[in-house]
Amino acid sequence: MGYKWMPIYGKMEENNDKIIFKGGKKLVQDAMTEREGSEIGLFICNQVFSEGTISVDVKFNGNHSECCADIVLFFNPQDRSTLNAGLGNLNFFSIRHFDKKWTYHAITGEPNSIKPQVTYHLSATLQGSTVSLKSDGIEVLRHALPYPLAQSQVGLFCIDQKDIEFSNFKIERVKPKAFVVMQFSSRYNDVYFEVIKNVCEKEEIGVLRIDEESGPGLIIQDIIRSIYESKFIIADISPVNANIFYEVGFAHALNKPTILIAEKGTSLPFDISSFRTLFYENTIGGKRKLEEGLTHHIRAILKQSE
Repeated sequence: MGYKWMPIYGKMEENNDKIIFKGGKKLVQDAMTEREGSEIGLFICNQVFSEGTISVDVKFNGNHSECCADIVLFFNPQDRSTLNAGLGNLNFFSIRHFDKKWTYHAITGEPNSIKPQVTYHLSATLQGSTVSLKSDGIEVLRHALPYPLAQSQVGLFCIDQKDIEFSNFKIERVKPKAFVVMQFSSRYNDVYFEVIKNVCEKEEIGVLRIDEESGPGLIIQDIIRSIYESKFIIADISPVNANIFYEVGFAHALNKPTILIAEKGTSLPFDISSFRTLFYENTIGGKRKLEEGLTHHIRAILKQSE
């Protein structure tokens, strides 16, 4: 797949499948003083990304204390804020975002570890709110963000006084996933299999309920991981179930988009009653109306991510 690139900051050259950042020296003003700093590059491509993996090979031609090379997983063209995952000499590996200033979510590795003329293969994966970073196939960082990310264009960020070469840039997308929270019984299973799964499949959304998870481990850990890795949550709160409300509360604490559904006649607790809820009748006609309402809500969530 061919990518088209636009330099937002800095200078770049394109050579076959390579993007070359043209590094250099520049004066940087800190408070009342000036110092010698490094050129900055922010290059955005024309591909839209929501979830999946972005990979690139990176080679530094020099070794300066300020140098870095990041994969940009999110870019807001309005305020030029970004979410980055990559490597640098101040923090060998980092997951960080820029919004007027840098906020570091996770760092590891010894400073000043970058070796010039060595090619590093970086890959950053975004799944729901979880970001992971690999270098040469080794996972070096994993972090759960405290907020969901919108769909956006992506790219590369770099700082150096020498050129940096990027090659084999690749985007591998995956379907966003919905995690379903509900009581496991035949009455509600019909709603899950006949309505929720059907709607999600039509909207090209992966869907998971915790009883469909397999393998060893603690169920609560699987639930928490699934909530983090989901784009949004669908919760049937018809029966007053403490486990369901715990999971809904956890999702709300993460600012995770949550669609609440309930059977008509359900008496909602005070803390939940103010939230918009899709009420349905557990009949053929009622399920059809629920399907329409659920489709509308899912599309609204995905549109907010465009």
